[in-house]
Amino acid sequence: MKKLVLLFLLFIISFYKCNVLKGKENTIALLPPPANVTVTDITPTSVTVSWTPQIGTGSTVSYNKVGLPGSGGTTYTTSSSITITNLTQCTTYEVKVSYVQAGGGYSAPVIFTTPMWYCMENSTATITPYLYASNVTLNATDLPAMVSNSTGTKAYADYRSDSTRKVKLVRGSSNNTISATKAGPAAQNPTTIGIWIDYNGDRSFDSTERILYSSNSTDINPVATFSVPQQAGQVDCKVAMRVISNTTPYFSNCGPTAEIQDYEVEFIDAVSLNVNEREIVNREINTYPNPVADILNFSGASEITDYEIYNAAG
Repeated sequence: MKKLVLLFLLFIISFYKCNVLKGKENTIALLPPPANVTVTDITPTSVTVSWTPQIGTGSTVSYNKVGLPGSGGTTYTTSSSITITNLTQCTTYEVKVSYVQAGGGYSAPVIFTTPMWYCMENSTATITPYLYASNVTLNATDLPAMVSNSTGTKAYADYRSDSTRKVKLVRGSSNNTISATKAGPAAQNPTTIGIWIDYNGDRSFDSTERILYSSNSTDINPVATFSVPQQAGQVDCKVAMRVISNTTPYFSNCGPTAEIQDYEVEFIDAVSLNVNEREIVNREINTYPNPVADILNFSGASEITDYEIYNAAG
């Protein structure tokens, strides 16, 4: 009798465990693929991919050149991020992530483009420079200004993936202005600061591409005016603007003794600019209801224009 009871209990326990495990498997199988895949730290040869991890399952990361299946690779990881290396500069890739045990397939692909490679001898230096550009301001003709503030905590700052610091210029334009503010322990001494734009996309900064140069000067905020060549940026990859600050007038465009900042440059044709300008000028701003009691609605306002609103009392 005791044996029968024991066998009955074992049967119940086994049945319960089986159903619990089956339920867990079904729960995992219903998990959707990651919906928050992001790419950061994009360099000419690498990128970091991140997503939200799922307990109980690893992840598979797959990447390829856009339009070329099988041109990349697939990696399994139990982490929530991975750095993909051995990429090609000036190439557009897509990356997607899947929870391995979830069975929900891959996430929507995330598209990114690797930037152009530029020489940089001090890209990994951790020293704090004696001189650096704390502010770089570029006022482009017919376009919003680009303002970049820096703290000078490292010898090299790559801002090319920062959309708020993107430089936009009109091909063939003139009267563009660029300024840089010197900072650091050596800022009050005779120092040198230079700014170049790689107009022809040959990955070097030539003397003809220099738009500001203040050599061995005590001017703490040098300013220059420059024109943009009509054929600037006729390459498949975004070029860079390089800002170099140094305590001496002798330095290499690749470092290693100077503080260097790189910015992405986008060139716009004047024809395209004029179309966009007409759309903004001709856009009518409507308000409703009128008269108003407590809430007034606006439509047709431009996001690149500042507005001030007053009531009847001013």
